[in-house]
Amino acid sequence: MKTESARINASRKGQVGAVLAAIAASICCVGPLVLIGLGISGAWVSNLTALQPFRPYLMVVTIAFLAYAFYSVYRKPKAEDCEPGSLCANPKSEKMNKILLWLVTIIVLGLLAVPHFTSVISADNTTTVVESTDTREVVLDVAGMTCAACPVTIRKSLGNVEGVIEANVSYEDKNAVIRYDTTKTSTGELIEAIRNAGYEATVR
Repeated sequence: MKTESARINASRKGQVGAVLAAIAASICCVGPLVLIGLGISGAWVSNLTALQPFRPYLMVVTIAFLAYAFYSVYRKPKAEDCEPGSLCANPKSEKMNKILLWLVTIIVLGLLAVPHFTSVISADNTTTVVESTDTREVVLDVAGMTCAACPVTIRKSLGNVEGVIEANVSYEDKNAVIRYDTTKTSTGELIEAIRNAGYEATVR
């Protein structure tokens, strides 16, 4: 019974470890977007993108924790461990443990996939306002973009600037092409908005 309890505890630890590692692996891309969405900004946000080089390692750690959890749940217990009243002697308990493990697996895989689908989910890459005659277009080189989710974060930050008519941010070209109303905002404010999203920008 004690061994069976240890098996379930090992599975739970593996599941918790997988979730935490998946969050750490995704926070470099999703973190800035979530913070901007909550109205929290500042140059310090770029600290989250510093985790990008570690993302592949964190993904491996996530899979390792998940594999450990699966091994703990699905390995066949010894006959002597299944005494009457033990967890493995209760089919309903075993079934619930497996359902929980699969739910955690879906959550973990979702967390790992979020950075790849953020740009698709947030397909609206423009912010539209009523145009005036005092419009100007500027191209800003943006440093610090590390994944496809970064342009979404930058567009959201620029969308909060009054006077921005259209903002197209390219991860491939590492730049932002912005049309704005010169009577309501300036290039300096646009650069500041990008900096508050955690990235550095300069006029091309």
